[in-house]
Amino acid sequence: MGDIVKLKIFDIVGSPVWVSTEDGQKVFHEITAALSANAAVELSFADRENLITAFLNAAIGQLYGGTYEESFLKEHLIFSDTTDDDRAMLERVTENAKRYFANRQGYDQAWQGVVDEDEE
Repeated sequence: MGDIVKLKIFDIVGSPVWVSTEDGQKVFHEITAALSANAAVELSFADRENLITAFLNAAIGQLYGGTYEESFLKEHLIFSDTTDDDRAMLERVTENAKRYFANRQGYDQAWQGVVDEDEE
């Protein structure tokens, strides 16, 4: 493993409010850039005011989409400056992402079925 790159979400987003998937995508791109360079990432949650799972799904959840093995992420992704609530939310997001990406087609088909029913 190479160096450790410390990324502060506040600096990437430019705000203590972390609710949009667009901002989560910015964080995701910063993480993947560092991981692609074989660096570990320390992701700081310092100065957070608001955080929702949609943001974390974009920032963290999609890391489990196949490019990286779970064992690689456990070794190369460190979370710092987190609260108990942050850690619980991260756990929920990562577990849901692993389930989703393990059966993406099934989840997508089920979701499409719900959407189709709503349109009738």
